[in-house]
Amino acid sequence: MEFVLSLYPFYIATMLLLLLVPVRINLFFVRENKDDFLTIRVNTLFSLIRFNIEVPILQQETPLDLTLEAELKAGQDKLVREEKEKLSALEFHWEKLQIFLDYLQKNKQVLSFMARFYTRALTVEKLVLRVRAGVDDAALTAQLCGLYWAVTGTLKQFVQKRLNFTGEPVFTIDPDFSSQPVFAVKLDTVIALRIGHFTVMGPLLLWTIIRGGRKKDE
Repeated sequence: MEFVLSLYPFYIATMLLLLLVPVRINLFFVRENKDDFLTIRVNTLFSLIRFNIEVPILQQETPLDLTLEAELKAGQDKLVREEKEKLSALEFHWEKLQIFLDYLQKNKQVLSFMARFYTRALTVEKLVLRVRAGVDDAALTAQLCGLYWAVTGTLKQFVQKRLNFTGEPVFTIDPDFSSQPVFAVKLDTVIALRIGHFTVMGPLLLWTIIRGGRKKDE
């Protein structure tokens, strides 16, 4: 028993060090005309634990239907699960939307506190947004590029005031003056948190989920 008690300081020190370990989340999105690719990579413990979610196919068969295929991979890109799902606006469940809105309404103060906490806690290590766009009218293409610079300039100031950046966010646009409409987007961003941030806010988020939304008789 005395031996176990003597190890308590070691356990406590190990747990404290574990809470300081960073968790990096990389969001990478590419759209080239009608082709889309989205991947979310998560790694922690100095890349000993890592997994990623890939959505290599996002197809719109009709204006109201969307088909996606997602892959969950772990470690050295080992496939854990593969899913294919078809989403349709005609099959939208308004009851689930109402339940979600009730959940937000009932827990808005707690969720707002959590949002402010994570906004201050996270660090944006990389934010790059590159756009290549053009229409069949060169003058209109130039106007759209000017609008892009105006919007991203305001957005850049907004995010820099509210988030912690280790580097300068990058927003670029390459106008395409060809005769065919072109639209391509590349978004690459990396944010970092610590395991302790999830440990602190995890029970609070779990409590809001258990609490749910408003009751029917309210």
